[in-house]
Amino acid sequence: GNTQTTSPTRTQTGTQTRRTIAFRFSSATVAHWRQHRNSIAPKASMTEALQSKLQQSGAWQHLANTLMQVIKEQPNDPLAIFESLSQAAEKNAVSAGSSVQLDAKDVAKAVEALGRTADALYKPPAKPVEGEEEDEPPTEEPVPTESWPFTRDLTKISSVFGCAGVNFGHEETYKLSLAINSFAVEQTKAENVYSSIRFFGKVLGTTRNYYIVECSKKEWDPPAEDTPLNGEPMGKGVNAREFWATNLSSPSDKWTKLPELRPELLKVAVHVRRLFTGDLEAEVKGYPYFKWKEAGYLRAQIAQITHETVVSPTGVYMKDEEEIGDNPDGVVVDPKFEKPRDMAAMLSAKMWCHHRPYIISELGMCSVPGTEDDDEEAAEAKKQMYYTEEILTTLDKSKRSAGTEKWRFSLCSALGVRPSLSEDAAVCAQSLVWPGAYCVVKGNVCVNVYVGNGLRKADRPPIPADPPTPAKEFKLVKEQEDPILMATAETVVQEAKEE
Repeated sequence: GNTQTTSPTRTQTGTQTRRTIAFRFSSATVAHWRQHRNSIAPKASMTEALQSKLQQSGAWQHLANTLMQVIKEQPNDPLAIFESLSQAAEKNAVSAGSSVQLDAKDVAKAVEALGRTADALYKPPAKPVEGEEEDEPPTEEPVPTESWPFTRDLTKISSVFGCAGVNFGHEETYKLSLAINSFAVEQTKAENVYSSIRFFGKVLGTTRNYYIVECSKKEWDPPAEDTPLNGEPMGKGVNAREFWATNLSSPSDKWTKLPELRPELLKVAVHVRRLFTGDLEAEVKGYPYFKWKEAGYLRAQIAQITHETVVSPTGVYMKDEEEIGDNPDGVVVDPKFEKPRDMAAMLSAKMWCHHRPYIISELGMCSVPGTEDDDEEAAEAKKQMYYTEEILTTLDKSKRSAGTEKWRFSLCSALGVRPSLSEDAAVCAQSLVWPGAYCVVKGNVCVNVYVGNGLRKADRPPIPADPPTPAKEFKLVKEQEDPILMATAETVVQEAKEE
């Protein structure tokens, strides 16, 4: 059918001759080719349309994920377990956050089902039939908000934390705020009424972290009569407040009350240096031997941090000599306090003071035992045996602080330019003895918070303890000759002489 025509043309370029060959197709061939092209075009368009529809419905991606699952696992008989591979691919796609688009019919069905549910919700309840008693659902009486303890809104004071560089993030702050509010409601329902709840801070652990709240009461239950008093009772000294901890790793995590602090526990915990694990029932291994669980160690570290780093500007509190307040530390807020106009004046140790009592290291308590029943002279003589500090002692005179070398003061403002002239400026006091302890003052708000690993700053690198002195060796006894052997030897010698 094809005809080929050769029409030689000569172009004289020197001695070379160029031939041009032209191909011509018959009309039947051209018509056949056009018919074949037209038959292919609809199939290609149908394939593209089908592929587009599969991609829109998500089936194409699901098939690709299933094939990738086959390639990864490489089963012996993929056709036999193709359905399970398809389900695994769909599960992985959902867990990875991929979404599958629904077509118009599925959307219409979903909207119709939601409409029926909404209509059922808006319908009034059916009237009970005569002669039948209506089952009333159990109702739970709401807890009146007046009985709730005073709790600061963590979402609001988080901006004050930010001035010190402490930021939990929006999500974690919101979860923590809900957890504290839920804890307050649960304690109120359990008739465990607290007067105030304060967020102490966050103690970092190797596996999980601790979130801790500090709870105060106006009146504490007296100890049982048959229980010997070991240390300070609840509401006094190191046991002036209760502490609760949670990991906040899931919404179902409960708050756990930390044990009361005993002197023997605190005396040992002062010499222990070990990171927390996040498990209150874990053992605290190390030297010296700590026989209590991690809950006791955490309580001891919280007591040291609280009584050494909870500070406030001088003049905020005054001694409660008339006992008009319910603060267990014997202080009350001074209503006449006015913050200085020049916030740069707060960058001094004499402008800050401790409003928590001092822990006597030799006793593991804040008070000297046996002074309540003695007269003033005897009580004063017992107190002279130990170093004590009066409440509201300024940082430059306190043994706990010993001046500015144990504290760092900074001034910051949201404006960023000359914060000392800004009324919105914030002053931050940072402890250098307990890294992570901050006190931030902004306006009329004073907040103490701790975020750290719960360890005091090491003055020197850890040095293992010296081994105990070895015992003296026993005295060697002079060996004696065996009399039997000696008698036998003498007999042998004598018999030899006689022979």
